[in-house]
Amino acid sequence: MTRPNIDFEAHGVVSRRKFLSGLAVGSLAGAASLAATVPLFALSSIDLPTPLQQTKGEWALTFREDFSDRGQFDKAWERVRIGGDGHKTMRFPKNVVLANGAVNLRLGHQSDPERPFTGGYIRTRDFRQTYGYFECEMRIAREAGVNNAFWLVSDRKTEGDTHFELDVAEVKYPNIVQVTARRWRPQKDVLAASYRAHVRLDDAFHRYAMLWTGNRFRFYVDDLEVFAAPNEFAHTPALVLLSNAVAPFAGKNDGDVAGAATAIRSVRVFRDFQQ
Repeated sequence: MTRPNIDFEAHGVVSRRKFLSGLAVGSLAGAASLAATVPLFALSSIDLPTPLQQTKGEWALTFREDFSDRGQFDKAWERVRIGGDGHKTMRFPKNVVLANGAVNLRLGHQSDPERPFTGGYIRTRDFRQTYGYFECEMRIAREAGVNNAFWLVSDRKTEGDTHFELDVAEVKYPNIVQVTARRWRPQKDVLAASYRAHVRLDDAFHRYAMLWTGNRFRFYVDDLEVFAAPNEFAHTPALVLLSNAVAPFAGKNDGDVAGAATAIRSVRVFRDFQQ
C-alpha cells in the first residue's frame, strides 16, 4: 500500500503520550485515504491508552463513540437484524437501546422455537481501518450462557481472497474472556486464548482492547496484555461490531434472560500514522 504524504502536525498527530481528539464519528472511508478524510474539530489534548504509551508510533484518534448523541449514533452505526451460526438467538434492531450514557444490547425471548432468544447487534456504517488500537468499555450481561462480543471483521468489498475475524473480546459470565484472531478463508487458521479475570465482569465496566499491527496482534483486558500472536493474514480494512447472543459455546443458561443486557459506554480507535 502506498503511504500518503502526511503533514502530522496539521492532522493533529503527536507522540506516544499525547494525541488530539474530537474526530467526527464514522467519517472514515478506509485506512488508505485516512489522512485526507479525517476532519478535526473541538480539539483537546488527552492521554493515550496505557498500552499505547508503551508503544512507538505517532498515534491519533480516528474513531470515538460515547453513545451520548442519538443522531451521531444513527449516522455511525447500523442496527442489524441477524441470526448466526452455533446459537439460537435472533438479534433485532429494537433490542439496541441508548440509555444512561451507554448502548444496551437487550436480551429477551420470542415464540420462534428455532431461535427462542433475542439480542442486539450493531456495526459501523462507514468506518473501516487497517491496523491500529481498538478499545471498548463494556459491562457484560449478568447471565450465564451469553456471549458478549466486541469484534472486527474484514470488509467483503476490499478483503480480496482473505476473509478474517478479530475477536477483541468474547466475554462470558462471570469472568471469562476469549480472544481470537481467525482467518476463515482461503485456509482456516485460529489463534486464540482464554483469560480468567480476578473479578466479576458484570458488576462494572471493563476495558477490552487489541493492538493490531502488520506483524502482530496483542490483546488487553483493563490494560493488561493477556495474549499475543503473529499476524500472517489480516492486512485489509475491517469494520467494528458489538453484539450478544445466548449460545451453547458461552456456557449453560437457565432459559430466562429477560431483563439482562450487554452495555457498552465507549468505543475508541487509534491509528499509527507512521505505519
